Amino acid sequence: MAERDETPGDAAGTTASGLGAWTGILVFGFGIAAGFLVAFSGLAFLEDGAGLIVLVFLSALFVVALLGALLFLARKPILRRVFGHAETEIERLARPLAQMAERAVERDAGGATKAAREVVSLALARYAWITARRWIIASLTALIAAMAALAGTALLFKQNQLIAAQSELLREQNGRIAEQTTLLTQDVQLAEAARNAALAVEITGIAARLGAALDTIEGTVTAEARPLFNAIDPSDLDRELVLRITSISRATQPYRFLDLGVRAQDPGDKTRHAMLRRRADLPRTYGRMAAAFAWPEEETANRLIDRPASPERGQLLTVLLGAGVHNLETLNLAGLDLSFAYLPNADIALLTGLGARLSYADLSGSYLTEVDLGGAALENARFRGAQFRRSTFAAVPPERTRAPYLPQNAPYSTFLAGADFDRSVQFGTDFSGALLTAASFDGAVFLGGRFDAAALGAATFRGAVLIGTSFAGAELKSADFDGAILFGHDVLAELTAAAAPGSFVAGRFRAEQVPLDEVMALNAVYQNLEASEIAAAAAGGTPFRLVRIQPFDE
Repeated sequence: MAERDETPGDAAGTTASGLGAWTGILVFGFGIAAGFLVAFSGLAFLEDGAGLIVLVFLSALFVVALLGALLFLARKPILRRVFGHAETEIERLARPLAQMAERAVERDAGGATKAAREVVSLALARYAWITARRWIIASLTALIAAMAALAGTALLFKQNQLIAAQSELLREQNGRIAEQTTLLTQDVQLAEAARNAALAVEITGIAARLGAALDTIEGTVTAEARPLFNAIDPSDLDRELVLRITSISRATQPYRFLDLGVRAQDPGDKTRHAMLRRRADLPRTYGRMAAAFAWPEEETANRLIDRPASPERGQLLTVLLGAGVHNLETLNLAGLDLSFAYLPNADIALLTGLGARLSYADLSGSYLTEVDLGGAALENARFRGAQFRRSTFAAVPPERTRAPYLPQNAPYSTFLAGADFDRSVQFGTDFSGALLTAASFDGAVFLGGRFDAAALGAATFRGAVLIGTSFAGAELKSADFDGAILFGHDVLAELTAAAAPGSFVAGRFRAEQVPLDEVMALNAVYQNLEASEIAAAAAGGTPFRLVRIQPFDE
């Protein structure tokens, strides 16, 4: 089989295709390298090395351009030295081709071979020059295109950086707008506070009238009997004063005011502020004290309280108690409104409030002694950390009804839905028959006390200590006793038997026996109770902690 001779044209085409492919691969590889450089180094590298990158590109362009110029100027000597021909025009191929044909006709093998060699030399010289020229043009084009692409990438990264900076400025602006909105809200609330402050002058006038009435009463009795007459019966007050009291209670409206973060009447809060300066030095000690006393985290300045309240109504209640008005029934029937009253850390004794409007009132940290708020509206009232002694919230039967309310309309229910008794201490408090839906007694301590027939659906006693507390007939549907400590022999069975039938699901909890010393170590217990008091109230019962092991069903 005869071998196929490769013609100069075929060789030139093959070589040109190979060079074009290698040029494409070179540009593609350069693009990948630039992409990895940008991806892993980012815009910071481009910004820091921008001068170096531009210098490299310009240097490469200069080198390629200089090489092309040198090749163009020195092409004839180079072609003459390499191929023996300095001219590579197509017309130059005609003469050796003609000679090769003539020698072939004349059967002159030597002349034909010589002419063929000259044709091949001319073809290779022409191809070499065309290839070099194409390479120079392709290199310049690739460098310029790569530089333009990288410049576009850099501009895109710069644009993204500017967008990121703009986004940060927008976030800052939104924060400023939120802060401005907060300040505007504070301005509105403080404007309401200023309006109520003007009404407080009327409360001062009422205090003067009540003081004069108290002086008159005390002047009508002997010195020996005077201590027994330290109270005013509201039914003895003139109608004009009663209307003034009820009118001012309704004129003063609740609002949100600045929480100063300092509670001068609260010993625990004063201790917290005293320990703040050593918090960094004694972090574990501060943490233990914070957990024991339920200290809040440090709060931001100029923060409004979490819900509306009325210090003016709290002031009015203080004036009434100070003047010896301990029975609010007459004023309640006349329309006295003490809802949202703000009176934390107060001493309240011998108060009765059948029909009282005290929803959303805040008496946190107060001491309530022999207080009877049965039949009052106390929804969402706060008694956080308050201490109760011999007090009652029980529904009012006919025999406990106080004038001017009529016994035939009894019983009067006590509304305590959502009331907050967290961390309170209860000595014998009676909640019998009260409506305590979703009330909270988390962390509270009960010594005795009664919840007989009370509606405690969705109420919580998480972490509470209940010693000798009765739940006879109480509705305990979805009541949460997780972490609560109860005294008894089989507390789950006893609680199931005591509660309203089917309302307490014992299977949701597990009872774990707790040493009495552990109970006494609880801050709220050892600060308020003696071991002998616990033993007497527990009546031989053993402390058990309930742990919830199942979720609540609807």
